[in-house]
Amino acid sequence: MKIPLQGDVAAKIEAKLAKFSRGWAKLELDPLRRATSFKVLVLCEMLGGRTKAAEAAQLSDNTLDNYRHGIKDPTYATLGLMAEKAGIASCYLGGDWSFEADSVRIDLSGQAGAMRLPMPPGLMDNPSQPYIHGYDEIRPSSVAAATVIEDYWARLGLEPDAVSTFLAEGDSMVPTIADQSPVFVDTGDRDLVDGGIYALRIESSVFIRRVQRLIGGGLQLLADNNAAYPPQRIDETASAGLDIIGRVRSVAVAC
Repeated sequence: MKIPLQGDVAAKIEAKLAKFSRGWAKLELDPLRRATSFKVLVLCEMLGGRTKAAEAAQLSDNTLDNYRHGIKDPTYATLGLMAEKAGIASCYLGGDWSFEADSVRIDLSGQAGAMRLPMPPGLMDNPSQPYIHGYDEIRPSSVAAATVIEDYWARLGLEPDAVSTFLAEGDSMVPTIADQSPVFVDTGDRDLVDGGIYALRIESSVFIRRVQRLIGGGLQLLADNNAAYPPQRIDETASAGLDIIGRVRSVAVAC
């Protein structure tokens, strides 16, 4: 699909792209982070420039600039808010964006069936869009979180001591996370947020599920592979005693 750009927005995007692409090359951004920075850049201009975009997204100018430069990653919620303010449905954030003269082209052809690359760090709370294969149960990993460079955790706003590492197993979260991929869990964040992905201990096993709050109380635990794994409803009394290990914040691609 194509999104036509009004007024001089196209010219501004073209100018900003020429400027920022040099910085992206200098930083040697990987394709995922570069793609996210490009989306922020486009949305920023569609919202009227950095200052207006920062106000719309409830961010500081410097934070938004870090997103455009690729120094930090926005959360999915932030990117979704910017898209909403710009009149673009958040479901299009998972597509491949490109700039063409007076429009932005969004290619969604790779989302159904084909394996996709994961979203960049910080976008873990994406909706059920196909990026890569998923998992069922997880187990403690021999991969120590401390071995990951501190800058990575800083970009996610995490304390290294609060990060636990697990290995994904199975297929219940297809297509969000690959089987046997290291999954990084923030054990300091146990407050359930609607739509967030959490590591939960149920009886003697540890699972990862997306959480949905129900009207009137209680929760639904959702597997992204919902064709094979139906939602699991937990009433208000049981949900109050749910053993929450922490919130999933990132995942590495299995080798």
